[in-house]
Amino acid sequence: MPLKIYDLEKEKFAEENVGAEGMLRFLYSNPVGKLASWGIVKRKLVSYVCGKWADSKISSNVVEKFVSDNGIDASEFLKKEFSTFNEFFTRKLKDGARPVAEKGNDFAFSFPSDGRHLALDNVSECGELYVKGEIFKLEKFLGSRELASRFAGGSALVSRLSPVDYHRFHAPVGGVLAARREIKGGLFSVSPLAVKKNLSIFWKNKRVLNVIESTVFGMVAFVEIGATNVGTIINSAKLGDSFSRGDELGFFRLGGSCVITIFEPSKKIRFIPKLEEMGKIGVECYAKANSLAGSIEKNIPGAKKCTKM
Repeated sequence: MPLKIYDLEKEKFAEENVGAEGMLRFLYSNPVGKLASWGIVKRKLVSYVCGKWADSKISSNVVEKFVSDNGIDASEFLKKEFSTFNEFFTRKLKDGARPVAEKGNDFAFSFPSDGRHLALDNVSECGELYVKGEIFKLEKFLGSRELASRFAGGSALVSRLSPVDYHRFHAPVGGVLAARREIKGGLFSVSPLAVKKNLSIFWKNKRVLNVIESTVFGMVAFVEIGATNVGTIINSAKLGDSFSRGDELGFFRLGGSCVITIFEPSKKIRFIPKLEEMGKIGVECYAKANSLAGSIEKNIPGAKKCTKM
């Protein structure tokens, strides 16, 4: 059954067909499937095999059909020929394909990627949108009691990428990369069909935690999450680098994946109205990287330095 989403650009509801939906329901709902997902998917066998194929020359043969079947706009591509599927999957776009909304407005923040986005006013309560009665375990997700305490109750943006999306991610705010830590884990699917059955996927999957220090937004946690067929996360920004909102920070190789942006609770974050409205009823909104996601009240001071993770 397709998932209902809201397309912010087209200003209407749409349906997203979930790839391999039957398999996902089996893996995350059926007891036998749950065992299989732990023994095969979590242990990265599927992702390893798919990755080897996607890096092979023969995989380039499916690119043209994949683009056609999924209605991907090839006119945006920086290059037209790809030697492997992964080269296509991690493609760059032409200059101007993802313009930064309200560029120069220091109080705005952007969507970090193409995909389906869910606005959360309080990340500590977001479990109610996925699994009734299960709370998002922020300390496990961030891997730090200190950071969990700092971000508890803050606003968050969950950005989910499907295999058909442009898979480079961009800075939602400008700032300095103050800290980074890789957290080992499995590679479960981050599809809502999977997450609704097991919210702990968010803190069990492989991920990269980045802490951005912004003079306007304070400390921002930016977490890149691997998923089934996404065994590799590439970060182009290095520790100590400064960047502007909209600058490319890295990319995922092959498959669906997810980025979660978390703001401190002391910051008065305002999502754009339709994103906020849909977030309250648990409906994801489709939007492209660098388009406007919201803003912060102008009288909010900057953050203290990040000293420990």
